[in-house]
Amino acid sequence: MSKNLIFVGLAILGWIGYKKYILAKKINTTLKNIGFNGGTFLQPIINVQLEVENPTDTTADLQKISAEILLQNKIVGTIYQDINQKILAKQKTIINFNVNLNLQDAAIVLIQNKFKNQIIELKGNLIVDFIYLPINYQIQLP
Repeated sequence: MSKNLIFVGLAILGWIGYKKYILAKKINTTLKNIGFNGGTFLQPIINVQLEVENPTDTTADLQKISAEILLQNKIVGTIYQDINQKILAKQKTIINFNVNLNLQDAAIVLIQNKFKNQIIELKGNLIVDFIYLPINYQIQLP
C-alpha cells in the first residue's frame, strides 16, 4: 500500500514538473521599449520594458531576470532583478526595469563609431518556474 502511495506521489510530482516545463517553454517575450528614464547627465538611467505573454492555461511564476545591455558588443548596463510576479493563464504583463548606464563605456563606443548605426542589445535570461529562458533582442539606433 505505501509503495503505491509513493508511486502515485511521484507520478503527480512528475506531471506537475512536466506541465511547468511546457509552460515555461511556451512563454513569449517581446521587447516593448528601451529608452532614457531620467537620472543625471553623468549617470543616465535606461528603462527597459519587456512584455511577457503566457499563452497556456496554467499560471506562470516569473522569478528573476539576469541580463546585460550591450552597445556595439560592449556591456554598458546590467539587470539582476527579482520579479516574483505571476502571470495568469492566457494573459500578458509588462515588466519595467531601470538600469544605470555605464556612461564612460557607452561614450567610448559612441565616439569610436562616430555616433552612427549603433546597435543596442538586451541579452540574458528570464527565469520562469525555475526554467531559464533566453532573451536576445537587438535595436538599431538612428
